[in-house]
Amino acid sequence: MNPSSTNQNVSVIVAYRISRGHLLDVFADLRLWFNDITIVGPACYEISEQIKSLGGKWLEAESSSIQDLWDKGIQSVDSEWCLLLEGSEYISTILKESIVETSNSKPNRSTWFPIKREIFLLKQHLKYPLEWTYDPKPGLLFNDTGKFNKIDLLAHVEEKPLKGKSVYFAESTVAEVISNCMPRADQAAACLYRINPNLSLFKLALKALAAIPLNFFKKWILVRGIREGFEGLVFSGLDTVTVVLGYIGYYEKYIRSGRQIEDNLGSVKNILIVKLRGLGDAVLATPVLKNLKTLMPNVSISVLTFDFCKALFENNPNLAEIYGLSGDPSPNEIKKITKALSGKHFDLVINLHSRNFSSQLVKKIKSSWSISRSYFIREKYRDVLIGSDHELDKTSIERDLDCLRVLGLDPVDKEPELFLTEDETLWARKHLIELGVDPLKKLIIIHPTVSQSIRNWGFDRFIMLSQKLITNYGCQVMGIFSSKEKAIADSLTEQVKEAFVYVGPIRQSIALINEADLMVDNSSGPAQISVALKIPTLVLVGPDYQNTYHEKSTYKKNHYVFFQDVPCRDLFFTKCLTPKTCEKLICLEHPVDEVVKKSLELLDKSC
Repeated sequence: MNPSSTNQNVSVIVAYRISRGHLLDVFADLRLWFNDITIVGPACYEISEQIKSLGGKWLEAESSSIQDLWDKGIQSVDSEWCLLLEGSEYISTILKESIVETSNSKPNRSTWFPIKREIFLLKQHLKYPLEWTYDPKPGLLFNDTGKFNKIDLLAHVEEKPLKGKSVYFAESTVAEVISNCMPRADQAAACLYRINPNLSLFKLALKALAAIPLNFFKKWILVRGIREGFEGLVFSGLDTVTVVLGYIGYYEKYIRSGRQIEDNLGSVKNILIVKLRGLGDAVLATPVLKNLKTLMPNVSISVLTFDFCKALFENNPNLAEIYGLSGDPSPNEIKKITKALSGKHFDLVINLHSRNFSSQLVKKIKSSWSISRSYFIREKYRDVLIGSDHELDKTSIERDLDCLRVLGLDPVDKEPELFLTEDETLWARKHLIELGVDPLKKLIIIHPTVSQSIRNWGFDRFIMLSQKLITNYGCQVMGIFSSKEKAIADSLTEQVKEAFVYVGPIRQSIALINEADLMVDNSSGPAQISVALKIPTLVLVGPDYQNTYHEKSTYKKNHYVFFQDVPCRDLFFTKCLTPKTCEKLICLEHPVDEVVKKSLELLDKSC
């Protein structure tokens, strides 16, 4: 019997995906009984305006999952009772009376009252209730807290179905059924993860293979899909497909995506960061350390890097331990370091730059979880893979920070950083005085060497640059070199008598760079060091992409990148397409006078 006034206790949430054929009729029928009705689904101006004019609410939401739409709907209402229906679902008078009667009571705990359905599938009225395995079911939900966040039926006690039935018009064509397979598979993956969040890939594969015959037998024979003819065959077959896709979706969404680690992040106390690359790459990894410590202050962070990079991580307050590896380690050295690291019982290992060598090494380090940022290899030895998208506008820093984002961590600071001691700073200032550097004149540090010849602007050009800056503009120039580059250092002083040089350990070089007014470098490690120290930096880029390392906004502050947009640049492989025929390296033809001009501009900006 129709009540004299609409029910005030129940908030009705009606979800729809694509088909709107029944929506207005469903709403018109419901509003005779219920006062608070919210339609949740994609935008549809014509229908939404009609529903609003009749007192209904419209919540625009783009999702192919009925579960997601219901979740969005219940978060928009403030009610202890929520009735969850689909947009092509009509409820009988007996069911309406049962809903009203039930909502006038108050259970002593959160409770779920399911609704039985009569189903139309492929335009046929089914004799048997062929329900999709992981489709969310309609029902009446009571929450004793008085406020819903998301639907969690596991937290609700399930009662017997309400009296009466609904009539549900499911897909009318096979094409519609197929199009809904993926949303159902997503829901299947979510349900599987909620029930068992720690399945391995191996167990998922076994379950997926077993599901094919078992699920089809269940739907075709036990649920009596065989008696429904063509409709039953479509249902049984595609439901089985959906279940199998659910297991695949589980792996992609909850294992490979890092969700398993994210949900267990509270138990992560000991993290190893692996960065087996050059000096510049090591500097660019420091934002990962900073953000990890900021976002997870109680975690202990260690780093594994090459021996020649260890100095870049010294005195870093975010680190507990620094482990080193020689540039060309022997099998015995690898065995020793992996054994030592395995003994540290790391909860999480993050490989920031996965190559064949680092991938194989990380495989040998025992840990609870591992993440690898893929590069040019087929990475197999990890729990979570950060894909090799190679977006040209994504910097090295951003790629490394993706390893944190996959854990649900939102980086707050992307600036690289280095830490000098007070003694190192005092040494640098004293050493400059001993060399005869005038503190009242501008000091420009140059680094005219690079590990790859195709990145080398040219020693002769650095000589010309130094001569012009000293002779014409009264600047002071200092070249910094490693102990292996002493011969080049000697050549610099022979050709530029007024130039200063330093040959020695990297920590001292860092301290000297920190005292400079400007750094001029090829695309190499010292350039990254000076940027991290916030020293104005001029970078002479060759075949690299100009945005490879830092955001363009970083360079706009007090840095500049010389970049030739030449047609032979191979942006994906960041190397010359024709290194044998392009002996002049036209991508590095940055005029000396232009470099001088830009150097002076940066010096003026730094004043």
